[in-house]
Amino acid sequence: MNKFEFGFCKEDITPNYGIPLCGYFNPRPNTGAYDRLSLKAAVFRTSGRNYAAIVSYDLCYLVAAFVQSVEKILAERKSPLAGKVLYCATHTHTGPYTSEIFDSDLTDKEYMDQLRAKTVEALENACKSLAPAELYTAQTECTTLAFNRRYVMKNGKILTNPGKLNPDIVRPEGGVDHAIMMMEIRQNGFPALLITNISNHTDTIGGNMVSADWPGRMEAEIQHELGFALPVMTIIAPQGNINHFDVSSPVNQTGYEEAKRIGKGYAAAVLAARYKLTLQKDTAIKMASKTVPAPYLKLTDKEYAAAKKVYAKYKNEVMAPGRDFTSEDIAKGTPFVMKYFAERAIACRENPIKTKRIETQFMISFGKDLAIVSLPCEPFVELGMAIRKGSGYPMTILAALGMGEIGYVGLPGNYGNGGYETSPSRGLADRTVGEALVKTALDLLKK
Repeated sequence: MNKFEFGFCKEDITPNYGIPLCGYFNPRPNTGAYDRLSLKAAVFRTSGRNYAAIVSYDLCYLVAAFVQSVEKILAERKSPLAGKVLYCATHTHTGPYTSEIFDSDLTDKEYMDQLRAKTVEALENACKSLAPAELYTAQTECTTLAFNRRYVMKNGKILTNPGKLNPDIVRPEGGVDHAIMMMEIRQNGFPALLITNISNHTDTIGGNMVSADWPGRMEAEIQHELGFALPVMTIIAPQGNINHFDVSSPVNQTGYEEAKRIGKGYAAAVLAARYKLTLQKDTAIKMASKTVPAPYLKLTDKEYAAAKKVYAKYKNEVMAPGRDFTSEDIAKGTPFVMKYFAERAIACRENPIKTKRIETQFMISFGKDLAIVSLPCEPFVELGMAIRKGSGYPMTILAALGMGEIGYVGLPGNYGNGGYETSPSRGLADRTVGEALVKTALDLLKK
């Protein structure tokens, strides 16, 4: 049996008051914090020489350039972890900007410098704390907290978040992955880290207050119920077309109380399944990575003509001062929103991004039964289902928003018929990218 060791470190990455929050169409300067944001670094080692690590951030996303900047520092310091770290974000919509988005750059340079330094420090400290450990795994599910948010409407079009009790809803466009994968690391028989892999969007709160959203509330609830501060690292599974809104219910589901409700719900499911945790005796670490082209969407002539027509109709529309536009505006087809999306589509043709985009997918396996693989985007749930179905590992953890972020990625059939996620924009990945990411993941997951 391989000697298995584990080290851990956590750093506070809560932004200062006033730094704008990312996750919606408009920046929101933060006015405080409901709870703290953190990065968590977990380092694994077998037989004293094979290293692997995971760093999870309570942030909306991380781009490949940031990951590469951290890796550059690790290489310069001759860290044994250089090239052996999977970086991923929890996708909270109440954390700071980390790169340009929606054609504007609202990142705080000092914050990003600190984030980079804290990442390196956390990995180094986790390495210093390496000690003998055991790996346990289990799988459970929760069927009541996640829903496909793209709906086929009576007019045949797809609409994202169409509104509660909308009588024009026919059915969801796709499915939901209710599975929860669990890894627990124990040292001297005592839990040292719990890793969960859950498919749901992390956008329950809104507003101007910083929060780690439901993953943070889930961690707090688990710690409360267990009676000790067990760190919980949530790796978000494919959720680009999944969120927490139950359109069959009129109940309001936006706000901090909703984050608490969902966090407690997932905590209950996870805690109830801990009795199933089984010791994994084979913990041999393997890693692999592959680069994958992620070309930008090319607008068809038909789509371009349609966008021009919409823009001509709404070109004089403006948003009311001080008002954010929301998913409800998208569902209602508010004139300014129609103009906004038409402009984004037109820019695909008239001002395309000409540089090539190459992303990285990363895989860590522990023995023959457990593997973690990254996807550098907000993948639709169907991508994750295809990967799990074809994986050579019985338990496959899917790290969405891992190693980079290129936006929403679905399968070819998800494009061209509506839905916010696949509406054309300069940065949107081409229709073929989803299939390429699935293929690359399955190549990495071959034994």
